[in-house]
Order: sequence, then C-alpha cells, then structure tokens
Amino acid sequence: MRYAPQMPFASASNARFAAFASATSVKLLVPAVVSMVLSAALTTGCRTVEREKSAPPIAAGPTAEGMTPPSGRDPATIPPPIEMTVGGPAVVGSTRASIFDSRTVAEQLDRRTFSGPQRRPGSLLPAHQKPTLPTNAPNTLAFGTQREIARTEADPAFPAIGTTVWTPPDPCLAVGPNHIVATVNMKVAWYLKDGTAQFENFLDSSGNPGFFEEVGAGGFTFDPKCFYDEFAQRFVVLALEYYSATQESWITIAVSDDADPNGVWFKYRTPSIVELSGGCRYWVDYPGLGYDGQAWYVTGNLFRLSSSPADCGGFGGTLVRVFEKAGAMSGGTSGGTAVWRDVADPSASMQVATARNAADTARLVYVASNTSLGIVRVNNPLTAPVLAKTTCTVPTIVSDNSAPTPSGSISIVDGRIFNAFVRNDRVFTAHNAGAAVVPNARATWYEVNAAGTAATLVQTGRIAINGTEHTFFPAIAVNNVGAVGLVYGRSSSTQNPTLEIAGRLPCDPLGTLGTSTVVAGGTNSPSGTNVRWGDYFALVVDPADGTTFWGIGEIQSASGWTTEVVSFRVKRAADLNDDGAVDAADLSTLLAAWGNAGPADLDGSGSVDAPDLSQLLADWGACTSP
Repeated sequence: MRYAPQMPFASASNARFAAFASATSVKLLVPAVVSMVLSAALTTGCRTVEREKSAPPIAAGPTAEGMTPPSGRDPATIPPPIEMTVGGPAVVGSTRASIFDSRTVAEQLDRRTFSGPQRRPGSLLPAHQKPTLPTNAPNTLAFGTQREIARTEADPAFPAIGTTVWTPPDPCLAVGPNHIVATVNMKVAWYLKDGTAQFENFLDSSGNPGFFEEVGAGGFTFDPKCFYDEFAQRFVVLALEYYSATQESWITIAVSDDADPNGVWFKYRTPSIVELSGGCRYWVDYPGLGYDGQAWYVTGNLFRLSSSPADCGGFGGTLVRVFEKAGAMSGGTSGGTAVWRDVADPSASMQVATARNAADTARLVYVASNTSLGIVRVNNPLTAPVLAKTTCTVPTIVSDNSAPTPSGSISIVDGRIFNAFVRNDRVFTAHNAGAAVVPNARATWYEVNAAGTAATLVQTGRIAINGTEHTFFPAIAVNNVGAVGLVYGRSSSTQNPTLEIAGRLPCDPLGTLGTSTVVAGGTNSPSGTNVRWGDYFALVVDPADGTTFWGIGEIQSASGWTTEVVSFRVKRAADLNDDGAVDAADLSTLLAAWGNAGPADLDGSGSVDAPDLSQLLADWGACTSP
C-alpha cells in the first residue's frame, strides 16, 4: 500500500526546541551526481562472481576531494540544539514520517559508481578523539582459546554490496523471514536468502532518489546500521548525517511497513546536535543500534562542534536515544510520529546488546578500562530513561589499531566494543584486544552474567591463530539453543584479509571455540594512505529457525573492497543425523563410510579414518552445559 507523503517536523521537551516545532520544514532535493558501474570480477575464497557490466564511471564522485557535501535542509529550518545534561533527566522529541515506496525507484539495482580516489567519511567530519581509557594495573586473568575440533557448517558465501566512493564500508546486515538487508557507506541493498539481489540504492542524495533523500538527507550519510526486529516484524535502517557548513547532525532511520523490505518505508530524520552546559555543542558519531521487546535503542559518541566555545571539552560523552516503536511503525496510517527520549552518559563508544527473547531487556556495553567492561541497563525506557551502570572485571586488554598485510597494513580502529547480544541475562560481546606477550590484534569475545545489579565474567576467549597473524572486527551472536557464533577478519604480512567464522556449543569447555573456517578470501589488500578497514562486521540469528547464523564482512579484490554474506550453523560435526546427540546411530554411519570421503570425514582429510573416529568419541553424548 502507498501513502501520501507528509512533510517531516520535529519537537522536543525543552523550550527552544519546542518553539521551533511549529516551523514548516522544507526539503530541498539535491541533484544526484553519479555514473555507471565498471564490470568487476569479485573473487572469493570459493569462486569468482561477475558483477553487472555497464558504462564506464565518470571522473569524480559527488564528494570528490576538496568538495563539501551539501545538506538537504533549508538552513532556515534547521532545529536548535537539544539542551540536556550528562546524567540529567531525559529530553523528549518527536518527528513525523516521510513515506518512501521502494517500488517507485526506477533503477531497482543502482550500481553506478565513480572513478578517482576513495574517501574516508572521517575526512568530512571535524577532528575528533575519544578520551584516554582509564588504566589499571594488569591482572592475571586469562583468555581462553580455540580447540582443534569442528564446530561450524557453512553455506557458500555470496557477494553483497561492492566498492563505493567511500572506505571503509562499515558493513551491517539484518535478516528477516525471507530477506536479508545490508548496508555500507553509503548504500543499502536487500536480497533473497539465496543471494538474489532485489534492490540496491544510495543512502544519500546520490540516488535517484537516494534512500534517505526524500526525508531530507543531503550528500553525506555515514556509519549505517540495520536490524530486523523479531517482535515488531520490521526492518530498521539507520544512518548518521553531518554537514559542516550548516553545523547539522542527524540520526536518520527508516522502518519497513512489514517483514518484506520491498515496498513502503517510514522515514524519520531526527536532529542530534546536543548542547550541554556552558553552551557546549556536540555532534553524533559511531552509532550503536539494537532492540528488545519494548523499544529501539541508538547510541553515539558526542564530539565538539567547531562553533562551540573554545573552553568546551572535545568529548561530551555518549548520547542514548530510545525510540518508541508504536508511533514509528504507524507511518502514514495515524500521523506517523516517531517519539524518542534522550539521555547522556560520560562513557565512550557504547554499543547496544540486542535482546531477542521477550524475557530479556537490552543492555549497553562499553570498555570501561583496560581491565573492565561496562554493562548498562536502561530502566524505564519508555517513560523516564535512567542508566543503571556496573562494571565487570576481564583479563587485561591491550589495544592494537593496525594489522599487517602483504601491501603494508590496515587500520583496524581500536579496542572499542563492536556488537553485543543478550540472552537469559547473559551479555555476549566482542572487540579487538591484543596480548601483553604477543601484541597482535586478537578477535576477543566475552560472556557476562548481567542478571543482577552486579556483573560477573562467565567466560572469555580469543581467536589467536599464531604469533604472526592478526584477527579483528569480531561480531558475535548467540542463538536459541545457546550456541555462540563469531565472524571476523584475519591477515598477516603474507595473507590478504580473509573473512572467517568460528563457534562454540554450550557443552564445550568454558572459554573455547572450535576451529576457524575461511568463508571468503581476499585477493588483494589496500595500499597507500587510505587503508582503513571495517569499521565493523555484523552477525545475527535467522528468525526463521532461531539457530542459523548470518554474517557480513569485508574482503578486497583488484577492483576494491567488497562485502560477503555467509550463513552457517554451529554444531558438532560428529552429530551426523542432526538429532542433538552423538550416539550409536552416528557411530554406525561413520563405520559404514570407513575409508571413503563424505560427511563422516570429520577432519576433511579425504577419507573416514581413525582421527574421525577419535573426534566422534570425543563428542559422545548429548550436548549440555559443562
């Protein structure tokens, strides 16, 4: 069903913002400056996929070096800052829907591109830096590691969105009953689960129109994320916006009208210039995004605007924005007004731990010090949000912000948290963390018991292949039976970045994962000065069965970066009949296949032999928690 478009407006509970709400907003369409895609063959670890052939690209993109992207907003209608206090009461705001029907876009697969050098989104943002992490004396707690035992069964990966004018891609994905939605800098796309592409478009005004253009977005969106809310049965897509000339900052979201991304979306462009005490103004960067049965949660670092007084601190803390679902999902049927509540906290780089079970509530997670994680519960999210914080002691964290490649190195950000989930009051989260003895980046994961007012570490582990390789950008998820999956990258001075997976079952020893599986291998590495990788990967659980994992990450070919989507299951390879136990039936199957290749060849040696029998016996019995 299509709805008549409505002009967006915004309001909030402080006086200056409320006074602005009566003003009429004006949307300015920004001309798209784009061209056609070069044909490019993207090589994965398993196959080569030919992308569509089209006309050569034009010489420069809409944000070529030296150009400033235009805002999509009439300067006279830019709302005033949202006045709030760190640790103070919530500020309430609202924004009316703009309606978008993806079926009206003439070019459903818009794969136009630009020639010339890629740009980092950060090059268009003000200089910004987080505060130094508090440092404690190193402790003697240990990380777990991997065991030489198979735990993952992967389907062939398929290529998703390919290289754009921007780097890094910041890939994210959401999985519904039948579709996969993916986002990168600065595009959105969706697919059937077999990899069939149905839609691909620019998030900013480079589209025709761009995905967020009709709600007012101009020539610069960045740090996109997405999820599928299993409770609401809706997809949600987020992108940040910043425009230096007009000192604008926006958190822009889109909500599908059902579980099928094809068709109507309700768009909301919500202002995010925050004014703290002393007239200090801040913009929002590096978002977190997640949900639970009650609300949708957005977090973002607050960095000082250049127009703020010189004595304002460069870092203002974290903005936590809680969206009510009901109004945002109503779209054009009943006014279509998204209502949100903002609070601010002094901590940095909080990520949202999504809660897929109705009995759980979302948490916020961050690195509190070199020996602790911060765990935050949002109390009263729909009335008067209050952040209840605690910390959890973990093994000493040593950050590493680069990883070697055959072409030099890639930038892998730092030790901030990348993603998180909560199940049965257990928070599962992951980040890059080095080691004091071998200071390589390690994809590191944690399980934290957050049931009460305190938080305690249940287990932790890391992907440490060997002393010369780095692993990075882990994304973690936990499924309905308590199995844990990870997707992450790996590189070395002789190894181009690859995309890999690993997993564990509830019956595995604490702190351990099974062996890694390469799901997509890059043929190149970035070189030169623009070598930013990531800034994050994503992993989610398929709502159709509650057990299959879907991940997205980055590799590189000769034509630039590309993203790969992979689905996999975490299971015991020796459970040959998938009945949840390794027993006599599986032993019978293995013995019948002795000396031959096939599923009973558990170690992939080419034939069923004694090592396979040894692995089966090691996994004997039902899988229960240790």
